[in-house]
Amino acid sequence: MKTSRGIVILLNAASVATLTYAVTHTNSPLTPFRTTNTRGGYIIDTVGDTLGQARPENTRLIIRVFAPDKKIVKPAQIALADKSGALINPVFREDRKVGHEENTGLPISISPQAGSNGISVGGVGVDLNKVFGPQGSYAYTKADWPKSIFTGDKRLQITLANGQTLSLPLTSIAK
Repeated sequence: MKTSRGIVILLNAASVATLTYAVTHTNSPLTPFRTTNTRGGYIIDTVGDTLGQARPENTRLIIRVFAPDKKIVKPAQIALADKSGALINPVFREDRKVGHEENTGLPISISPQAGSNGISVGGVGVDLNKVFGPQGSYAYTKADWPKSIFTGDKRLQITLANGQTLSLPLTSIAK
């Protein structure tokens, strides 16, 4: 009886060790999730490909960087850095403009207003950005890397136009 209990305990310990190794193993591809990080006064907002538009062999990351004054900053370079410091540029990068969101829908907007009878429809307007296309300034960047290299041993490195570099471990923005 004691031998069988010892074997069960040993097997349980081995399975926990295997699961821990699988979770912390740095060579398995990661999947980005929505997160916000702060580096040097800059706010880095990232999210994965929520619309499934990236090629199946790629991992897409959507990035917005806010300066200390809360204005959106367009990165000069976005890359993954490996342990040796070598940079891996994305296989695809696109900087998007305000009003060029993927899920724009109809160009009509309705603004509700509170009245004495509860909420009623106030004004109906037309969003000209949605009608005439992207006319605004920079809004965000989409970048794709092969899934096989989007692993926990890499860092996301964002270089700004002023030369400042912001760096995040991929494990802080993907699991």
